[in-house]
Amino acid sequence: MAKLRIAMLMLLVFFLARPVVTQASSEPNFQTVLSKESPILNSTFTVEIAANLMTDLYAYELNLTYDRSKLEFVSYTAGEGGFNIDALLTNNGVRLAHTELEEKSGKNGDLKLATVTFKALESGDVKIVLSRVKLVDSQLSAVNYTPDASAIAHIVSIDDNNGNNGNNGNNGNNGNNSNNGAGGNGSSIQPTTPSNVNGSTIKPVIRYDAAAQSVQSTVDLESLQKALNQTTANDKGVKKVIIEVESKPGAKEYVQTIPTSAISNDVKKAEIEIVTPLANLTLPDNMLQAGVTSNEQISLHITSVDPKSLQPSVQNQIGNHPVIQVTLTSGGKIITWDNRQAPVTVSIPYVPTAQELLNPEHIVVWYVDSQGKLTSVPSGRYDAKSGRVSFKTTHFSMYAIGYTNKSFKDLESVAWAKNPIEVMASKGIISGVSDTEFRPSQAVTRADFLVLLVRTLELSGKAGDTFADVPSQAYYYEAVGIARALGIAEGSGDNLFKPLEPITREDMMVLTARALKASGQQVTGGDTSVLQPFSDVAKISAYASESVASLVKAGLIHGNSRQIEPKSTTTRAEAAVLMYNIYNL
Repeated sequence: MAKLRIAMLMLLVFFLARPVVTQASSEPNFQTVLSKESPILNSTFTVEIAANLMTDLYAYELNLTYDRSKLEFVSYTAGEGGFNIDALLTNNGVRLAHTELEEKSGKNGDLKLATVTFKALESGDVKIVLSRVKLVDSQLSAVNYTPDASAIAHIVSIDDNNGNNGNNGNNGNNGNNSNNGAGGNGSSIQPTTPSNVNGSTIKPVIRYDAAAQSVQSTVDLESLQKALNQTTANDKGVKKVIIEVESKPGAKEYVQTIPTSAISNDVKKAEIEIVTPLANLTLPDNMLQAGVTSNEQISLHITSVDPKSLQPSVQNQIGNHPVIQVTLTSGGKIITWDNRQAPVTVSIPYVPTAQELLNPEHIVVWYVDSQGKLTSVPSGRYDAKSGRVSFKTTHFSMYAIGYTNKSFKDLESVAWAKNPIEVMASKGIISGVSDTEFRPSQAVTRADFLVLLVRTLELSGKAGDTFADVPSQAYYYEAVGIARALGIAEGSGDNLFKPLEPITREDMMVLTARALKASGQQVTGGDTSVLQPFSDVAKISAYASESVASLVKAGLIHGNSRQIEPKSTTTRAEAAVLMYNIYNL
């Protein structure tokens, strides 16, 4: 049998209660047995699959079906001796298999076929069905069964258990619960324990669930407000509070609970940085939009994901690089967060390999979607001084550190642009015309240049009125709309943008200066004396001179043989170098 691997995401599940078994055949007889009747959200549980009246059982395949939006497969064990085939995740469940390896008779009698571990994604009832079984004897004859043996997990949320914890406290056990997570559940969040607040830093009391390898902590509104009062705002009027979570050896997940109101403001006035051994996340206090949740508390889950649990194609690209899953929950349910106006900064500790240190600019960050597709996160970069890989995101998902060195075969004529092109292509900001060709001397259109600017600076905003010559189905529609809304693109008159015309170098610089200002990275401008060394300064249009001067002074534009060439068409190589300079500004 060929080995099969499964895609495994953040796992969250509860233990099933009193299985209800149905069968399509009287022999053999299959059963499903749950390890707990009422599992707690975010804890693991097992489902044991057994069979009676087995005869000469040499190999078998088990198919379990369940709602994958509510449960995640963790692992399984099967049989004694022999070989377990790596689990295969299917559209609606998981396929498991076990076989003996030697020429011998199969097993007989009442047998335990497998023990499967799950973890819960959301509260409520979840049905797990043993939908199909294939049994193979020592002569390799196979028989299929459709037992439809099933069990229902009654998953209860954290809030559901707080009442039980309160009762424990009345019995004198609450003090012990806050120290060791006892009280029958282990993973339940206890009533808030006062945090240690020292200036802008809060050190909350942690609770450790050994079974789930999860560290949980809560910071209340009073502690946050106290830290904010002791913090000085920066030059933009924004204060920063740090929640420093204690490290726990062996922990694979850190769950930080905070008041929902702390990150639900209309205007950004503060940031909350959550510091954990797996990753640091800096949350703007305006990250949640109105109506996301009515619950008073919200929890941020930072989970380490084993790369070996991913699909083979993804695993081959990621290798042994760190992978984390970031999730937001409230009231025991996952909250879908996507806010382009309030990005979250993620920082992951990372030690590059010797090969990667030779070219650290090619260390990248990938977003891993639910289908296993990898998408580059443009802002991902490695900082040698801090020893961390950082990036910004406007939605939570699974993210992986990677290393890629994209190259093209037609860059010999532009040696001065080769490294910038390769770095920006590796980060997914620019792309070639094919996998092997970049065409560095080809002209850049006005639309394509705006797409590059928006992507490099990660500009966002609500698109305003569209230009008459920018169709809604065009790939550049959103970028041009964002640029117009931010005052970057003003068009050429008559409500036209002329998106497919080549962009001149001076217009390239005008749009860049405006984009830098819109992103908060405004460079010093106005002093056109810096242009005097260039022999063609008189050719620069009056409307462009200050923008050109600002980019020259900032070191973003160097000219060509002491010439700005303002009326020349911008090439793909020139645009790539400018994006590279902006990226490293």
